[in-house]
Amino acid sequence: MPLKLTAPIYKTFRLEETDKKYGDNGDPTTIMVKQATQREHEERMQLFSILKREYEEGKPETMTLIQVLSLEELKRLEARLTLVACNIQGENGEALFKFRSGDNPRLDMTPTQFNNAWGLMPPDVANEIHAKVLEVNYMWTGLGEAL
Repeated sequence: MPLKLTAPIYKTFRLEETDKKYGDNGDPTTIMVKQATQREHEERMQLFSILKREYEEGKPETMTLIQVLSLEELKRLEARLTLVACNIQGENGEALFKFRSGDNPRLDMTPTQFNNAWGLMPPDVANEIHAKVLEVNYMWTGLGEAL
């Protein structure tokens, strides 16, 4: 029987460390992360596409390998590609991130809008979100297969 595609896995998490440190004001801080599809995986892999080899003139045995990759940029991109719900509020009390809900929830922001919102968060909150992204997308850890 041929493969029949199924919907990606969606998982909701409470950001417990965030709530411990910053308080939950009666409502827990939650996010929902989806399992990446090939589309998201390919976009993520673009960060790894720049690899440059340089050889020193007169020393053919000497080679320098350069890869341009920011781990913080990788975290932000992985979150943008898979975050589908989040109740974190900005300073104005409005949702920091915008989403479309329904059967196929997804981010409803441009990459620039997401990057700007992501940049407003404390680093420990961004790290906790990213850890949850990797729980759902274990393949991105480099340690094993996807869920």
